[in-house]
Amino acid sequence: MKLAQSLLVLLLAVRAVPAADAALTDFFPAGTKIVLGINVRKVAESPLAQAGLTQAKAQVQSQAATADWLKLASLAGFDPLRDIDEVLVATDGEGQNPPSLIVAKGRFDVARLAEGAKRYRDVPILGGDKPTDGVVALLNGSTALAGDRPTVLATIDHLGTGTRIDAALAKRIAAARSRYDIWGLGDRPEGFVAPTPQASGLESIDRFQFGVSVSHGLELGAEIHARSPKDAEQLSAMLGMVETMIKAKQPTAGGAKFDVHSENGTIKLSMVVPEAEVLKAMQTQKSAPAQAMAEKPAVRTAPVISMSPVAITPAAAKPAPPPMVFDKDGNTVILTLPGGKK
Repeated sequence: MKLAQSLLVLLLAVRAVPAADAALTDFFPAGTKIVLGINVRKVAESPLAQAGLTQAKAQVQSQAATADWLKLASLAGFDPLRDIDEVLVATDGEGQNPPSLIVAKGRFDVARLAEGAKRYRDVPILGGDKPTDGVVALLNGSTALAGDRPTVLATIDHLGTGTRIDAALAKRIAAARSRYDIWGLGDRPEGFVAPTPQASGLESIDRFQFGVSVSHGLELGAEIHARSPKDAEQLSAMLGMVETMIKAKQPTAGGAKFDVHSENGTIKLSMVVPEAEVLKAMQTQKSAPAQAMAEKPAVRTAPVISMSPVAITPAAAKPAPPPMVFDKDGNTVILTLPGGKK
């Protein structure tokens, strides 16, 4: 929840001013174990994203709530897909809700947003004053930090001290940023807690990385290192089943490639789908609801059955037995009727 609040405040800070590059990883807190990143610019300009946005706009134009949100965004003067270039998220991954720091590169109207804002070490801070509040720090016209208040203020305290993360982690980050549009990597922290019972399988992984590129078709690469040989065997078997299912479903996928293999306890997965195939799949998905409606059989009306009431004649009642007659001493008296009947 705090992360979502921080992102919302960050989006409201976006504005068009000249940008300056920055070493975004220099802001990461010491002890960072997990990093996620997205090159918003490349994703937004990719053919797949453009096609997806066109479909999304067509689907939501009739929704009043969405129309109101688009009007609000226009009045506020920001467009996240246009004014934010890159977002990185760093965390140590400790505990159930680990603190996270968001570092964003883009174009920020500091002069407008800093007016009346509180400052910390001469850095404008947008957000609440409580430790649990999500805040945004506008470092300059191209860089902003977001996260819970203690994490953001601690980062400001260490400005100018250089990179505080492990050199090996920094190297992995640089490689992922240069190759993928959306990526993530990290090592399993000692205090890692699975977010949900269904995600308990993550505890068998001690190192991971993945990346997705959408600039030219769809490319996915991932590496998972298991904590033990037994975990590696189970993960490999599970991914092997996924590979078999995908290949069985699309045996002739027009150049699409999917591969899974294991090497020294590391499971490597790769998938490449040409742009034409992805666009074709998106078009098929778009037309599926309309086709389903066209092929939907007519609803048959159930026949009306009229039932007339049936007169039921009750069975004739049995005659009641004759009353018993007793004499003065209480003995039963047997009466003989005319004709010899008793």
